[in-house]
Formats: sequence, structure tokens, C-alpha cells
Amino acid sequence: MDILKSVENIYPQAVEWRRHLHAHPELSGQEVETSKYICSILDELGISYKAEIGGHGVVAQIGHGNKAIGIRADIDALPVSEDTGLDYSSVNPGIMHACGHDMHAAILLGTGALLKEIEEEIDAMDGAIKLFFQPAEEGIGGAQPMINDGCMENPKVERVIALHVDPSNDLGTVVLKYGAMNAQTQGFRLKVIGKSCHGAHPEGGIDAIVMASEMVTALQTIPSRYNAPTTPCIVTVGTFHGGNAGNIVAGEVEMTGTLRALESSVMDRNKELFEQISSGIASAYGGSIELTWDDDFYPALINDDQVTSLIEECTRELFGEEALRFMPEPSLGGDDFAFFNSLVPGSYFNIGTTPVGEEWYSLHNEHYAPKEEAMKTGIAIEVTVGLKLLKEICK
Repeated sequence: MDILKSVENIYPQAVEWRRHLHAHPELSGQEVETSKYICSILDELGISYKAEIGGHGVVAQIGHGNKAIGIRADIDALPVSEDTGLDYSSVNPGIMHACGHDMHAAILLGTGALLKEIEEEIDAMDGAIKLFFQPAEEGIGGAQPMINDGCMENPKVERVIALHVDPSNDLGTVVLKYGAMNAQTQGFRLKVIGKSCHGAHPEGGIDAIVMASEMVTALQTIPSRYNAPTTPCIVTVGTFHGGNAGNIVAGEVEMTGTLRALESSVMDRNKELFEQISSGIASAYGGSIELTWDDDFYPALINDDQVTSLIEECTRELFGEEALRFMPEPSLGGDDFAFFNSLVPGSYFNIGTTPVGEEWYSLHNEHYAPKEEAMKTGIAIEVTVGLKLLKEICK
């Protein structure tokens, strides 16, 4: 197969698929029509699949062998009101594919279309390539539910890859990161309990707002004083709610937020410090806390060196040295692809979407409009890397 020529041939269809998905976005956990549309395209392509995996996820498969490679694309959208002016802008008010998941899904459909053309070659290797169309990446996380529903088994997936669009890099580039790429994330809900009273007589109560305000400040010493400056970690208080009236000392405050770190040992220690600091402040004032850790945490995303090296090699072969970029440092953003590549060796990479010199908007922005030509890069890399990984595990 002439990969680049085949990509050019499938590209108009990928554009059509992407524009339909972009115009009909659905939020995390609500991807009913998105899933149906993906299944309809798979039917047209003659690719076998199973739907309703981990919620509204779809697992497609090319090849019938005993060893498999997994390629993942997320499919959910964001609660953002689109302001791009595109002819195919979202028809669903307040919902937009502002993170490029429409492109991820269209790229994976294009990858599937090209791999289907050489299914006999895949069967000859006694291999299979699975396509994971994953829901709820922006919400509670759809990767683990898909894993729980068996997407990594029968046949067993031994390597995984995934990509993400990246407006901060030039169109046509492939952006790699060896080792740690994204953080472990841990959400929290902290209730600070005091005693309400009349605002004219504060001595009769225990001011929950005063306690909680001190906690917000003191908790920032976890990354700044309890961890070395070279240890990436974050404590963010994202919401703060308390009080009912201006003349009442608040008896209760509730805060929510997130802890992030690149290492599990750092996260565990920071969680201990978080509880120690917040309970200590509450105790000093005569109050108390109720601390709840969210169940929907993401592990750190650690890329496998060998898989990443293969992506680097394929990028160089397809597009030349000038297409390669490397992330200088990890991101403390989270992505539940980490659940997949914590089970088997895998790698997550970005593809640039902005022509050189053009203005660009960040992900999750109402103006974000990536250049669709980036899908050519994504399809070419996914097909090439998928096949090479399959050859390696089927030796």
C-alpha cells in the first residue's frame, strides 16, 4: 500500500465524517447519536464492531488473529457555545467539539477504512487491529468502563496508541513525548463545618468561611513547600461555596478541586498532607471537615519508549525530520488514555493543526477550528504505526 496516496484518497470521506460529527456534538455519557453514526460508517466500510461498550463506546476490529493492537479515539464534546462561523457549526446549542474529538473519530474511521483494504495481510500475520471509539473522556472517563467490558481481550490487545490534535504546533507536525506525558489526577470535595450565628456576635459561632479561606492559602504550601521545585504537582481549589446572608456567620463551606502529580508516590503523600493541613486548621478553630476523594481519578500517562520510538521512526519515514517535534516537559493535564497504556505498552502523541504564521485558538475555546488537513497526518501515522506494531508482536 502507498500510504500517502491512500490517505489522499480517503481524505474527502474523512472530511465528510468529521463535519457531520462536528455539527452534531454530544456531551460525555450522552453520545447516543454519535455512536450510531460511527456504527453506520463502519457498516458502510464492512468493518465488524460491537457497540455499547463501556456506555456508548464502539469497538471495531480488522483482522481475525490472536494478537491485537488497539488504537483509541475519544468521541465526546464539551459544554461550549460555538463561535467559529463554520458552515457546519454545531446545531446543538451550548455544545461544541472544542477539543477536536470529532477529528480524532474521523481520523480513526479513515484509519479503519485503509486497514480494511489490507485485512488479508493482517490475517496472514495472525493479527488484528482494534479501533476504540471511546465516550466520556471529558467527563467521568470512558476508558476504564470499556476495559471493564472487555475491549482489551479476545483477542488480547498487546500495544495501544492514540493521538490528540494540537493547535500550538504547526500543521503537519507530529509531537512526541518520551516517558511521563500527562499527570495523575485526583478530584476532591471538602466540606468545612463550623457553627453559624448572628454576624453581630461572631464569638458565638465558628466561622466556616474564615477556616476555609485559611485552608485555600495553606493548601498551596503542598506544592510550594512540601515538594521540591523540580517535582511537578498542583493543588487547585476550583469552587468555593458558603454562607446564606451577609449578616450571618457561615456554618458551612464546601470546596471542590483537583490534585495533580506525575508520580503515584507524590500523589499519595500530597493527599495525606491535604487532609492533615485542612483538618489541622479546622481543629484550631474548633471546627471539623468532611473530605471525600472522587472515584473518577486518572492515572499518570507514561509513554512507552519503544512504542514512542516507533512513532518517531514512522514520522521520519513518512514526512521527514522537519515534521518531528518533542514536548519539552510533561503536561499536568489528565487523559484517561492512561488506563489503556497502564495495562500494556503504548504511546500518546499530538498532531499539529495550525498553518505556519496563522492565528490559533486553544483547545476548549469557542473559536477553535483546526485545519482538517491535519487528519492526513493522523491517518498516515495510525495506519503505519499500527501495522508495524502488529508485525512486531506477531513475530
